[in-house]
Order: sequence, then structure tokens, then C-alpha cells
Amino acid sequence: MYNQNELTVQACNLFLNILRLYSMRNQMRNRRWRVRPINVDRALHGYYRKTFLAIKEKDNEEFFSHTRMSKELYTLLLKLIAPSATKCGQQINADERLSLTLLYLAHGVPLQSLSWSYKLGRTTVRNTVLEMCDIIWQLLSPIYLSEPTEEQYRHIASDFWQTWNIPNCVGAIDGKHVAIKCPRRSSSQFFNYKKFFSIVLIAACDAKYTFTSASLGAYGSQSDGGIFRVTRFGKDFAENKLPFPRSIPLPLISQPFPHYFVADCAFPLKNNLMKPFRGNVTNRIQKVFNYRLSRSRRVIENAFGILTARWRVMRTTMEFSPENAEKIVLACLVLHNFIMLHDTKRWYCPENFTDIEMENNSVVRGEWHNELISVEGPLPSVTSFVRRGPDNAYNLRMYLANYFVNEGAIPFQNHIN
Repeated sequence: MYNQNELTVQACNLFLNILRLYSMRNQMRNRRWRVRPINVDRALHGYYRKTFLAIKEKDNEEFFSHTRMSKELYTLLLKLIAPSATKCGQQINADERLSLTLLYLAHGVPLQSLSWSYKLGRTTVRNTVLEMCDIIWQLLSPIYLSEPTEEQYRHIASDFWQTWNIPNCVGAIDGKHVAIKCPRRSSSQFFNYKKFFSIVLIAACDAKYTFTSASLGAYGSQSDGGIFRVTRFGKDFAENKLPFPRSIPLPLISQPFPHYFVADCAFPLKNNLMKPFRGNVTNRIQKVFNYRLSRSRRVIENAFGILTARWRVMRTTMEFSPENAEKIVLACLVLHNFIMLHDTKRWYCPENFTDIEMENNSVVRGEWHNELISVEGPLPSVTSFVRRGPDNAYNLRMYLANYFVNEGAIPFQNHIN
């Protein structure tokens, strides 16, 4: 005979089992099948098996179009991420997961289309993309997109002088809108730019079109300069925490001058951040300064152009939350750097892909401009005026402007009147 306590326990267990069975029945009702009938032959007839592996084996150009990299680079990338991308008991191997993710990033293919072609559930595709983007960023960013050291900033400054004739420059900065679907219960923190909502990407690059820092998460209700002040990079900059090299003389003169970034008028003028003279500039010294600064700033416009042309998802309206959209953007940035630093055959960025300045000072637009015509051009910049900078920064800018027309003059600026 059972006592009262035992009967109570059994009744409770029976009740819990009934609830559990009821919950399982509801789940089965909501999920009509474990695998959709059209996906049961995925292993044999999915895009990965039927198309991607054939491309990988037989067609280098199509493989580059799919992955934005050569087979050699793809193999290296897969080797780096495979341990983290492989899960015990998972039917989708790391190669398939990476190929799916790169196709999404390279072409902005709708998730539903990827679901149909790869014969996977849409939720599975979505989760795979986000997981792989997170893995790519976590594993590659410490190597390919970490904050430069003092010694690396010195090398960047040397490259800017040799390539763009601007001394002591350690990078170019700009801010861009990245469109996302309007988040649920969003407030004014999201900026409606031409009928889409956006997050803002602030990034710096070196003289060779690779990104040296990036900040996301500040939404488009502020200007480039306003957002810059609240990003991690902007805070470090404002608090003098960046490892700038010590001030050194500009070429041909003896007075030390600080190292600095170059930016457009949306950013605040600082001792370590030079921007153009604004308004109707008629003074030749100011015109020459703006011209020289424009030449060096072209690298960040080209870097963003290459990034967007190669990773077309950047030019779509991402149907993700802001936090997940950030994962996608960061993965694109670090993949850009990974390929730029390893692509010795220059498939990713051939010679005609970036803007070229001719001997008569005219600029031939790079091929990336044409690549983006079908998606309404490059990423939109965020531009607005910011408050006045410190007087010392204005003095430094004027000193540099005078240097450009005297000791630091170069022949091809003679056309400026």
C-alpha cells in the first residue's frame, strides 16, 4: 500500500509528464516535420554538393565570384576557422558553413534563397551566417584588425608620405551609413536616411586600403563627429590613449610636428586630426592644403568602395537586429583585411579597381564605382558640422598648410591658383 505522501509524489510526476507530453505535441504541431520534404536530399542535391564543390574543383573565376578569394586563400581561411566551426554531431561541415556564409556576404543573397539552394531551413541558414560571422571576427580580428602599435603607426606614416606625399599621417577616417531593417520598438536612436534605418560605421585605414580600426553601434541620429566622440576608438583618441609616435619634424624642416589622422569636415579639428578648410576657399594656401588632404583622404573612400563592391551585403538592407548586423559588418571588414594582406595575385583589388591620379592631376575613377552602380552607388556618408576645435589645432593646420606651399611643395600642385 502506498502512503499519502507517495501518492502525492506520483500524482505530481504524472501531472508533469502530461504537461511535458502536451508541450511536445504542441511543438510537433508547430513544427510539422523535422526536415522539410524538399530538403531531405540535401546531402546529394543541395547547392554545396551539386554546385559549390564543382566550382571549387573546376572554375577559379566562379570560385572567386562566390567567395571573393582564391582557392589558396579559402583553404587557409577554412583551416583557421574549422576547429571553431565544427560541432560534434553536426551534419553541416565547416566547408559548407563557410561557403554559405561567404555567398551571403559577397552577394547579399536573401536568406530564403540560400535556404532553397542549400536545402536547409531558413532559421538554420540565419543562425549559420551569424555564428560564422562571429567566429570569423573573433579568430581573425586579433591578427588582421587590431589597434596598431606605435611602431606600426610609424610604418603607416612612412607609407602615407611615400605614396600620398603627406607627412606624419597615420591614417584616414570616415563614417558611413549601413542600412538595416527598422528594429521593433525602435526609437529616435535609429536614423531614417532616405527611407531606411541605419547603423553607422566609423573606420580608419592605412595608405594601402586596409582598415586599422572600426567602431559600430552608434546609431545614425548623430553626425560623424558626434558619433566619433562616443565610440571606443573616438574616446581613446580624445583621451590621448592611442599609441601615437612622438612628434617629429616634417621633411626639410627642424620643428617637431605631431602625427595625425586626416578626415572630412564632419569630424572635429584636433591636434592629431586634420580636416579641410571649410566654405568658399579663395586663399591659395588653403586650396593647396585642401587638395593635398583630399589626395590622402581618397584612400578611405577607396577602402570603403572596395569593401562594399566585394561584400555586397553591405549595400543591402539587412534584416537583422543592430547587434547581429554589427557581426556581419565586422566580419566583412576583417575578411577585407585578410584578403588584402594575402592576395598576391590581386584578384580582390586589381590595379584598375581603385581611383588613379593622372599626370595632369585628373582622377580616373576606379572600377569599384562601376561595380556599385547596380546598388545605387557607394555607402552614404554622414556629414554635418561640429563645434569649433581648440585654437592650437587651427594653428597646427595653418602651419601644415604653409609647409605645403613652401618646403613641402610638390610639382603637381602648381596648377592650383
